[in-house]
Amino acid sequence: MRRVGVCGSLNMDVFNFVERVPQAGETVFGSGLLYAGGGKGGNQAVAAARAGAAVSFTGAVGRDGFGDQLLAALAGDGIDVAAVVRVDEPTGVALILVEADGENRIVVASGANDRAPAPVADPEVAVWVTQAEVPVESAAATLEAARATGALALVNPAPAGRLPPELVARFDVAVVNETELAALGEARAPLTVLTLGASGARILPDGAALPALPARVVDTTGAGDALVGAMAAALAEGLPPEASLRAGMAAASLAIEQRGCQPAMPAREAIEQRLAAEN
Repeated sequence: MRRVGVCGSLNMDVFNFVERVPQAGETVFGSGLLYAGGGKGGNQAVAAARAGAAVSFTGAVGRDGFGDQLLAALAGDGIDVAAVVRVDEPTGVALILVEADGENRIVVASGANDRAPAPVADPEVAVWVTQAEVPVESAAATLEAARATGALALVNPAPAGRLPPELVARFDVAVVNETELAALGEARAPLTVLTLGASGARILPDGAALPALPARVVDTTGAGDALVGAMAAALAEGLPPEASLRAGMAAASLAIEQRGCQPAMPAREAIEQRLAAEN
């Protein structure tokens, strides 16, 4: 079975949905409170699993209730969490305000994610994925795990500026937004995907420009992770880059129609239906 390996972050996301974010010194009231699994690594792993891949996860959580909940949620999606370690740091938490137009403001307390271990090479993994919410050493070790077995290495260097550009350029695939691309300077992975939100995505430097799929925006949090995870699943299945990116974009368009990150990651059937509706 095609397998995706993810080395990444796990957070408990605490959402509040507001008409607008408060000004300094101001209090505003939200319309709802949501606790849900998050962290870019966890989101991407769930997205890949629901898109049909077998997924193995490497990361760290605390010895606390949030850690218990996050591991149980991943296991519920069929994700192998044997390589997730429990550490004497609190599980990561992200505080997220989502405005009425779906845009978000996020503050992350990394906690246990700063102790994420290096993944172990696995000949069954076809695609390794990592991000910038784990230590640089763990991201670099993900690349080495891929090289050890000839797997494809994909990096999402988000948040911007946390991974050295020269490291990002050594990966086979990088998925970046405009801020992350600017932080890389002239460094580029051989296949670099630039995501442009409502304007779609481009394969750089001169590859396809793909329009966004129509969607009813509720919450944009996690849209990029939906794209990365579903794209990784498609690449592991052997689809070419453009088709894999299109599958990722379909997943992102579905994810923004729901609240939360991991709860919003779509199933393979829904991705296929949205792609079919565009053809």
